[in-house]
Amino acid sequence: MADRVNGLPGYAAPTLPPDQPVETGRYLDTLRRSKLLIALIVLPLTAAVLIGSLLLPKTYRATAKIVVGEQSDPLQSGDAASIERRLATWDVLVTTRATLRRAARRVPGETATTLSKKVSSSVDPTANIINVSAKDDVPRRASRIANAVVNTFVTREHGLRRARLLEARQTLTAALADLEGRRGEQAATERADLRDQLRQLEITAAGSRSELAVAELAQAPTRPYSPRPLRNAAFGFFAALFIATLVVLARAQLKPRISGSRELSRLLELPTLTEIPHVRRGFAHEPRTLSSVEYEAYQTLQASVRRQLPPTSQRTVLVTSALHGEGKTEVTAALGLVLSQANLRTWLVSADMRRPKLHELFDVEQTPGLSEVLVGAQNGGSEEIFQLSAARTGAGRLHVLASGRTPPDPAQLLASDALDGFFEEVQQSEYDYVLLDGPPLLGLVDSQVLAQRVDGVLLVCRPERLTPEVTLATRELLDRLDVQPLGLVIVGARGLSHSYLPG
Repeated sequence: MADRVNGLPGYAAPTLPPDQPVETGRYLDTLRRSKLLIALIVLPLTAAVLIGSLLLPKTYRATAKIVVGEQSDPLQSGDAASIERRLATWDVLVTTRATLRRAARRVPGETATTLSKKVSSSVDPTANIINVSAKDDVPRRASRIANAVVNTFVTREHGLRRARLLEARQTLTAALADLEGRRGEQAATERADLRDQLRQLEITAAGSRSELAVAELAQAPTRPYSPRPLRNAAFGFFAALFIATLVVLARAQLKPRISGSRELSRLLELPTLTEIPHVRRGFAHEPRTLSSVEYEAYQTLQASVRRQLPPTSQRTVLVTSALHGEGKTEVTAALGLVLSQANLRTWLVSADMRRPKLHELFDVEQTPGLSEVLVGAQNGGSEEIFQLSAARTGAGRLHVLASGRTPPDPAQLLASDALDGFFEEVQQSEYDYVLLDGPPLLGLVDSQVLAQRVDGVLLVCRPERLTPEVTLATRELLDRLDVQPLGLVIVGARGLSHSYLPG
């Protein structure tokens, strides 16, 4: 906004937009939802690395050590920089072709070329040590190669040192011989200096020793140097985990999922009635068994349903979802249990004749069921089957009607006049609530037909299985059907829970 400063218009500096926060939680949720995919990538790759390491031939490594002692050669300086340079020089010379050629004579079957692939060296400047390592498929041969190289190198260096001393002695002797025929005080002084240097050289050569010595001979290794299956498997595991993480995150970027209930509610333009927490189940749990937090969530759900539906003698609710596998059948069963615990006569109807599951949760017979009721209505006599099905598949205030045998065309059966007759008979029954476990909305017309005949629709959603495209398609379908659901039931919220048995 402009203001005036000393009579002139002025402008405030524009403010920078705040930095966008890193959506760490969303990424973690993406990784958590993709545990199976990560396992399918990590486990085979790690197993392949482990098996490959076990199948590789074993290689053994032996190491011999050369120590560099105090300087005793009068021909070389003994400062630290000089020693460091000589260490670097020896590190190179120990693996030269000349050294390896001489060492190969001590090891049958080896040449300078083969040894160049097996021998390596390194320097430890803090201890003035040169490490010479040799690798081979046979432990004893590896140690023999390392020892041959260090012995050859030390012997060669000793010879070179003696040769340098001999050359120096010969040079001094020749210089002294040149001065023998000369006279004068200067010549006498030079002869005396040369004789002193020659005596000093003889004394040093007699009492000195070489800088290099074999500090430790290589021993035959007891364990292979490579491969190391466990180490390689550990590296392979972390590498595979990194690759799997990149794959999952890239997949999430290419095909993003819904981050949570807020985003889902915003896209669908529907309120969230409750969030059902994620609870780990055993293989033998009963459908009646709810955790304490689950029970509280379903109590909230049944209160919301009772508050939104008109206070009539009977209310019919369709429980559906956008896709398969979002937990609509489990929600239907648990909501029916909670309603029956509130002394409300409840009837659960498995209207999903393509993938029926409700009868399995309550361990009731699949037939007779809804398909038999509708077929009987088409044939003009469904009342006995209707009453028989309702009476035989339940107890107390909760009854279950299974889906029955799968018809050739469930959509055609639901679109027939028999469905109207079924709902008329439902309205004449004494149930307070009738919950229909319907098929998914997208891709099937079954639930679309049912949604236009009930008092309310509950949309069950598992956010990690939905994409924005699927969510928007669901919203558009509901708009075309002119159906406004009661709200959303979010399944799979993370949280701790304790076992609770209602009633």
